Amino acid sequence: MSTAGEIRTRLQRIDAEIAQLELSLQSLQETRTGLLEELRHINGIHPENEIPSAGPLSREAVAYPVLTLPFEITSKIFLDCLPEECDDPVRPYPSQDEAPLVLTRVCRDWRTIALSTSMLWSHVRIELDSDEGRGSLDSKWVALLDIWLQRSQQQPLSLVVSNHSYADPDETLLRVLDSHSRRWRNVALKLPFNYFPRLAARSLPLLERLTLSAHGSPDIINPISAFRHAPILRHVCFEGGMHPADVNLPWEQLTSVELYGASADDCLELLRLAPNVTRCVLDVQYDSHGLAIGSPLPSLSSFTFTGPASWGILRFLAMPALQRLDLSRCSPSRNFAPIIQFLKRSECDLRELKIYVRSTSAVQTIFLLHLLPSLTSVDLILADADTGTAIFLEFKFNEENRIILPHVESMSVHCINDDNQRQMFEVITDALQIRADPSDSSVALKSFTLSMEGLGRTPSPEVRQQWNELAG
Repeated sequence: MSTAGEIRTRLQRIDAEIAQLELSLQSLQETRTGLLEELRHINGIHPENEIPSAGPLSREAVAYPVLTLPFEITSKIFLDCLPEECDDPVRPYPSQDEAPLVLTRVCRDWRTIALSTSMLWSHVRIELDSDEGRGSLDSKWVALLDIWLQRSQQQPLSLVVSNHSYADPDETLLRVLDSHSRRWRNVALKLPFNYFPRLAARSLPLLERLTLSAHGSPDIINPISAFRHAPILRHVCFEGGMHPADVNLPWEQLTSVELYGASADDCLELLRLAPNVTRCVLDVQYDSHGLAIGSPLPSLSSFTFTGPASWGILRFLAMPALQRLDLSRCSPSRNFAPIIQFLKRSECDLRELKIYVRSTSAVQTIFLLHLLPSLTSVDLILADADTGTAIFLEFKFNEENRIILPHVESMSVHCINDDNQRQMFEVITDALQIRADPSDSSVALKSFTLSMEGLGRTPSPEVRQQWNELAG
């Protein structure tokens, strides 16, 4: 055990070290102050020009000029830092490494600005699906969602809330959603079916776009009424497990609808409920044999079909205002009769066509294109190069009754199989030369795009030179 004298000696030694450190700290502070003054001089900052309201920012701003930016500019920069997501206006799944959360972890001043910028918090996507191992939408996630939406203050909201795990979401989720429903603008809800009837039927004055997806069997089959009071709702998308008849909506005001994983009966029911749509996407998975031809859809101008049973539903439809038709994601068909009869029945002035052409359908595709002289844009997805060769050979015929696509100005070709490319390249070159300039019987082709899958041969130097000359 140390004696009292030894302890006093150690204390004196420690006090001396503390005094030395304090002198060193004072020296460093004086050096720092001098360097800050040099920065002030270099940046042209004088005491009489400093902004009094800068507060805690003023000292650090000299060393870090970014902190001298006005709040509004920093806030706008933060908004530009939000991660983008293709084909979806709603922001991605919250991450500590992405804006806005990462902006709150840099420094106190940035955290203050981020938390005060309500638009940063007006977009959120929380998706918890069992196949991704993220668990369920438990109380912690609901609390995060609540805090996030509170930070958005009075901003219109774009949000995705998805809980496709086997565990039901926390009961407080409905309260959180309801409490902010008047600010919904673009909303996607993917929840157990029985949660939807429990949403309050409130006024939704800002709601423009709505996506609904359900899983699980409903206990009581009553139409969901939570979304019927939405005066500016224009777009509705139904995904797995949700049927049009399940929901009360302001159907007549809708201009855009999408339905995925549906039967032909559901598709026709959707079109019956929403007679004024101008755009529609149908993913028809199941056919039906007990349907009748419905009333013509007078306003529908853009139609996309997908799914194995999509061709069958065409025989029940007529669209006199149709201008854009996308059949590129339909299951391949050997029989074009349904689409030909559909177009003849519709008597439409079709402008844009996108279609998948299998190797055995080249002749029928050529016949179809001849039936549509009004087309100005054509997008072909070809099963192989031989199919493209057969189609582009038609451009060589200039007789008045055999001119193919006389008004087409834009073409896009995507070839899946790269066998026999050489001949297709040569035939395409001839077709481009024929349509390079306008004539009495056809307009000039203004845009042409060719893409190939796989690692096949590229066009020969001669072909590339000819294409470059045509492009120039």
